[in-house]
Amino acid sequence: MVRIIGLLLISISCNAQGLNEVLSLHQDKQLHVGYTYIISSATTSYVLKKTGNKRKAIFIGIGTGMAIGIGKEIYDARNGSAEKGDLIADLVGSTLGSIVVTIPF
Repeated sequence: MVRIIGLLLISISCNAQGLNEVLSLHQDKQLHVGYTYIISSATTSYVLKKTGNKRKAIFIGIGTGMAIGIGKEIYDARNGSAEKGDLIADLVGSTLGSIVVTIPF
């Protein structure tokens, strides 16, 4: 009986460690989406206010968010912690940030 309980505790511990790694991975992607969303929406809003050109504002907003995201990934690659999914998260955040700002209410 003691061996069975010991085996159960070991397996629960291993599963919890795997779950923590998965949760931290998702949290990293959420941070990428969030930061690029903020950067691109602020840039889009500024350019839209200055120029009045919605299309130009969207492209500059997405470009700024992606430029910062790519720069961060280059930095991460040089330090050995780059991930492929981060650029996709950056693209999602940049696109959403630029488009949401230009939706008329």
